[in-house]
Amino acid sequence: MRAISAEASRHSLVRTLRRKPRRVGWGRSAASSLMVAAAIAAAPAVRAQSGSDAVFAVTYLDVDAGAAPQGVELIKKYRDESRREAANLEFTILQETNRPNRFVIMEGWRDRAAFDAHDKGTAKAAFEGALKPIRNSPPDRKMLQPFANLPAQRIEPGALYMVEHVDFMGGDPAVAAAAGPLVKALAEASQKEAGALRYDIYRMPPPRINHYEVVAAWKDAKAFDAHETAAHTLEFRAATAQDGRVRRANLYDQRRYKAL
Repeated sequence: MRAISAEASRHSLVRTLRRKPRRVGWGRSAASSLMVAAAIAAAPAVRAQSGSDAVFAVTYLDVDAGAAPQGVELIKKYRDESRREAANLEFTILQETNRPNRFVIMEGWRDRAAFDAHDKGTAKAAFEGALKPIRNSPPDRKMLQPFANLPAQRIEPGALYMVEHVDFMGGDPAVAAAAGPLVKALAEASQKEAGALRYDIYRMPPPRINHYEVVAAWKDAKAFDAHETAAHTLEFRAATAQDGRVRRANLYDQRRYKAL
């Protein structure tokens, strides 16, 4: 099922909140408003459909282990502010399941101008200023272009996410050319898995076209485990191992996350 556009969702929400309440007493009106707010908070994440000019980025963040709860609150506030920007297509935040002090931001913007405007905006500056005292290292951001992606779908809460950076050895154009079909075949097969909710592969812009980013989600751990042992996954790993047709620099870079 295609996701509702982020802009349409925002307009629908504004109409709902602006609708004049019936004269049934303050208590019932207030309770109704609270129910609407709770429903919005619990709603699953929605990604808007992107055009050919869209710009994406993935950012890895790492805070002090004792500051993980503070990090969660800061990154949630930043997400909410970013999603309210008109040109935002996606702003998904993930927390690593095994190391909860590590996070990922997956963001998409209508075009480069919108990305740059956000990047220089007050929300970004305030977030980075508040995060700096508790982080263990500077943010690691990678600019991305869609490579093997499906239209956005609604993902319900509770999904298991996986983010993986795929790096093929060297900058040889022949290596990059040989890797492309292998990556695309993995994406197309994985997208057809029964438990897959998302399996998108992005590629870094030239000249670093030997670097890819996998952003995927499954309905549960069992579905993820099925992907790990699927024939297409094993074939890809064999073809990109040290003695494979195209050698990878990082065979074991998968990390599992939950959405915040």
